[in-house]
Amino acid sequence: MAPIHDTDVGQERWSKAEWENYELWEKVELRLKRHRRFWTVGGACLFLILSAVPIVMERWPKWMTRSVSRVLAQELNRIKREASVDRAAYRIQFVAEGGLRYKVERLAHCMADQGDFVRTQSLVPYFGQADLSWISPAKGLELGIPGLVSEFCYDHLTGSYSDQNGENIVGFGIIPVTDLSEGKLERLSILLLSGPSAELSFD
Repeated sequence: MAPIHDTDVGQERWSKAEWENYELWEKVELRLKRHRRFWTVGGACLFLILSAVPIVMERWPKWMTRSVSRVLAQELNRIKREASVDRAAYRIQFVAEGGLRYKVERLAHCMADQGDFVRTQSLVPYFGQADLSWISPAKGLELGIPGLVSEFCYDHLTGSYSDQNGENIVGFGIIPVTDLSEGKLERLSILLLSGPSAELSFD
């Protein structure tokens, strides 16, 4: 067996220390690369978010009017279902100019002036009511949008009351309050009801 000299042990220790230093710097470099990658990706994401802010702010009211139209569509489907189950007529009506509060009544038939109160609700939460409004029929004609209504009745036997009046298609218009006062229609959403079964569609 060959003798082990102090110089051999020292050289081995030096090699080990050199290798450990190399591994340490490799770990540090890998960590720095991760940090650089993180900041690069984070900066790109932040840039994309900031670039999207103006677009979101511009389109947000349109998305809101479309969302409210969908809530109204759900309520109309509910009324049609209740009319079929109860074998009666149900009418939905916006309660005042502006705002999005409505009431629902149960009637013997759609030509009745008054009915039994069922419920009153708003299409949007209380804090958002001041931002959106429905368009009255008179305002709709003024803006060049015929066929808008402020109420709708559905009878379990005859179907849509508007269809019986010769109006095959009617609609509810939802618009931001600021656009309504300025006469701008780009962010208007209309829920259309067509035919005796009051088929729903969005415009």
